[in-house]
Amino acid sequence: MKQISGRDRLTLAEVMVSLTDRKSDTNPEDLERIGNLALQLGVELNENAKDEAAAAVAMWLFDGSVENLPGGYDKGELSPNSPVKELKSFPQDLVLVGRSSILIKGLSNRLNVPWSLAKEWSPYARELLYPSKNSAKDSTERVRFRTVRKVFKQWSSGRIMKLVTKLPPPLRTRLAAIALKRAESKQQ
Repeated sequence: MKQISGRDRLTLAEVMVSLTDRKSDTNPEDLERIGNLALQLGVELNENAKDEAAAAVAMWLFDGSVENLPGGYDKGELSPNSPVKELKSFPQDLVLVGRSSILIKGLSNRLNVPWSLAKEWSPYARELLYPSKNSAKDSTERVRFRTVRKVFKQWSSGRIMKLVTKLPPPLRTRLAAIALKRAESKQQ
């Protein structure tokens, strides 16, 4: 799991929405907007990169449904004409997102299942960028006691397990026996 900082989260959301709302893969306005957003995320390109390189990187990384990347770039990561070759640096906060996207994209290609991170995330991105007043989130805005209790129970069980694993083996064995008896008595 990775938590992305506030400004990067908004920019990433804008990238996802721009990718799904583009008119075509060659529309200059769309390519400029997507490329500028990729650069705002912190993507740095080589000095001799084509004008379409930033947009091609964003489309390659986040939209696996693209057939032809702008600028004549190839979709293959290892291709000598891959947009990855144009990267000078990539933002550290987005490395996990990028790796996950590449893994899922590779699996979907292998299984011949069309998949696009942008299409999957764009509804959530829209909600982040343009929150609606009648969203389901508003109806559950109140923090419920049972939710707090459930989170606390999960947290405490994790802490207990961490402590138990640090105990010497004889004590762990005794605790396991007690827990087993307790579980059996609850079942009956």
